[in-house]
Amino acid sequence: MANNKRLRAVASKQSDKTTTSHNLTLREASLLGISSEKDAECPYVNLKYYWPDHECFSVWEAAKLKAFSGFCRKLTQMRWTDIYATAGALGNKTGLGYTVHKNHDVLPTNPNLTTLSPDLTWFELRIDGDSRVHGFRARDAFFLVFLDQDHAVYKS
Repeated sequence: MANNKRLRAVASKQSDKTTTSHNLTLREASLLGISSEKDAECPYVNLKYYWPDHECFSVWEAAKLKAFSGFCRKLTQMRWTDIYATAGALGNKTGLGYTVHKNHDVLPTNPNLTTLSPDLTWFELRIDGDSRVHGFRARDAFFLVFLDQDHAVYKS
């Protein structure tokens, strides 16, 4: 009987009845790195919609690939609010240089994108001085769709 009381006491301390927008307890969300504030979530790169027919990693030199690895690491150490803060007028961007695409017609053709909502906000992020990646955000994921080694896809 004493063990049951002790187990119930431990279980009540561990359980958290409050849930997040993801229908997880706050404890589960904390363990998974998901915040109840959508812009505070921990970003990561998702390649589900990556389109190598436009540009493939195989054409990138070792230095560019190393920069991409650094980009992925940096992204996971930021919050979406931090990424949005890197936006700015031409010449005033910092870090990842978040830039929203104003004209989606300049994006390369990718037949898989017809299944996506036209309401998605497409943007580019800076890998290094020349290279960019293009995609969109869904919750905490950055869906990388296009590589842009020479910053040729979307000139702001």
